[in-house]
Amino acid sequence: MTDLVLSSRSGGVRRIVLNRPDKRNAVSTDMRHLLLDAFLAAREDTETTVIVLSGNGPSFCSGFDRAEMNLAGHVDPAADMGRNSVRVGEMLSVWDLPKPVIAQVQGYCLGWANDLVATADIVICGESARFGMPEVREFALPPLLGMWAAKAGIALTKEVLFSGRLISGEEAVRFGLANAVVGDSVLEATVDELAQQIATAPAGLLAVIKQAVNSWAEEAGLRRAALRGAEYHALYHASRAAIAATSDD
Repeated sequence: MTDLVLSSRSGGVRRIVLNRPDKRNAVSTDMRHLLLDAFLAAREDTETTVIVLSGNGPSFCSGFDRAEMNLAGHVDPAADMGRNSVRVGEMLSVWDLPKPVIAQVQGYCLGWANDLVATADIVICGESARFGMPEVREFALPPLLGMWAAKAGIALTKEVLFSGRLISGEEAVRFGLANAVVGDSVLEATVDELAQQIATAPAGLLAVIKQAVNSWAEEAGLRRAALRGAEYHALYHASRAAIAATSDD
């Protein structure tokens, strides 16, 4: 089970790898807990200065494993919102890490993977990268949607959610979801070079810089929007259930 998430360090750079390539790194419950544990361990490791998050195989992450989803469990809005609040808190713990986090994205970055990438400080993607939230047209609204709007703007966020289309790495860079797009063949090397360069700075100074920039974003309401995402996620599920019940009638 521990092979679902790999973690290794080279110098001051800790690489955390989603390791379920046969499922395009779809995140199971066990995998989610292991990932959060890996982030916590990286936080506590005094030898780790920078964290790189990547995925094995052709895709970074295709979101939550739909085989584990219990849509029937969304009928109770209060319980649903409680679960959502826990998950938002988990993601914000990554945002709050005192160490820079670089996301390395190739192939699909769908659904919950966008929540994960939204908490990263830097996103470098390969030319094969495709970002999107097609599940919005079926069963879920990403809890950290506020971060998408903050980074990419309101208009693009609405377009992507309304249409369910995927956007390319080039578009992600243009709209502020990613810092750079490079060829897939040099993606890992590019990220490693950047991570090693950042790791030459004192960890304490990096922590102050990150906190300062995050605080500016939070003054603009980013954290508040993220926390409210738990409510809208539950409201979406309740609305979906109501629509389904009406259709059955």
